[in-house]
Amino acid sequence: MRARSVSGAPGPPGPPGPLAALAALSLLLCARAAMDECVDEQRRAQRCMPEFVNAAFNVTVVATNTCGSPPEEYCVQTGATGVTKSCHICDARDARNHHSAADLTDYNNQQDTTWWQSQTMLAGVQYPSAINLTLHLGMNS
Repeated sequence: MRARSVSGAPGPPGPPGPLAALAALSLLLCARAAMDECVDEQRRAQRCMPEFVNAAFNVTVVATNTCGSPPEEYCVQTGATGVTKSCHICDARDARNHHSAADLTDYNNQQDTTWWQSQTMLAGVQYPSAINLTLHLGMNS
């Protein structure tokens, strides 16, 4: 039923009743469930939009090379037209200046940026020529 103004003319509709809200919520949940279903009734893959989950969050990463033990300088090379560098100290003993492999999967925080850093190759270090980062997601093949 529409509300009536003091003059007796119909006013704007009132808030939806509890049944209308329940129906809308039910419809929303059904649509979301349908988007999360990645297989059909015959278990065949189909288009879906599952909820995003960061499977790597806080998972252990093993690096074959990381800076900071002993403390050492590393330089970031930047510049599109000419190479410029900005040098810093990596120290595994200092929480503000270490860049361990654990930083690859930690929480992304713009106020406290973290990253993994290998030992510097600037000084002509030839070994190792490859660095492996291993991330175990708990899946068995």
